[in-house]
Amino acid sequence: MHWKIKNMKKIWIGFGLLFTALVVYAFVLKPSEAPGNMVRRTSADGRDHDFHGSHTSDTLAGPEEKRASLGVLKGNYATKQDSMVAFALQRYGIDYSYGGATEEGFDCSGFITYVYDQFGVTVPHGSSLQAKVGESVPLEQARKGDLIIFTGTKVEDRTPGHVGIVITNPPKGVQFVHSSSNGGVKVSEVEGTLYQQRFLDVRRVLP
Repeated sequence: MHWKIKNMKKIWIGFGLLFTALVVYAFVLKPSEAPGNMVRRTSADGRDHDFHGSHTSDTLAGPEEKRASLGVLKGNYATKQDSMVAFALQRYGIDYSYGGATEEGFDCSGFITYVYDQFGVTVPHGSSLQAKVGESVPLEQARKGDLIIFTGTKVEDRTPGHVGIVITNPPKGVQFVHSSSNGGVKVSEVEGTLYQQRFLDVRRVLP
């Protein structure tokens, strides 16, 4: 009888360990289905869509994790452009606010004004005004810190209506950080998206 009881205890302990192992595998060791592995891509309609993926640079666990995945680290940077891009990316996730130019919320041009002001550069608030500052450069020569100008949501209206800050250098495809009414401060790409159709100009403000 004692032998049977001891064996039954071992069997139940074994089942318990197996159950625990399955739970750990399902919720901890299976990253491809974890919420933190959701990837955001900008589609041709200019909107962002989430799907499962394994590219840690695009994970959407939250603003803190996103900033870390974009390489936003504390410390010294080689150029003012690098510092500006890092500062701008640290605002990732701040809400959109029409007319806003503070960390309580930004509209697109207010975000530009705020970021540039931190580096001693005065840029007017307003996409049409920002489209006139600095000098024009071709899209393929866009580099970190440049302003990138787009139309508004109506592509056929070829007047400035949206603006962002370039965060890449050639020959990498152009990416930019901006405050969008669809998601607040975020990162988007130009090539292969509606932003490519809306593109108007790149303005170089920093030397």
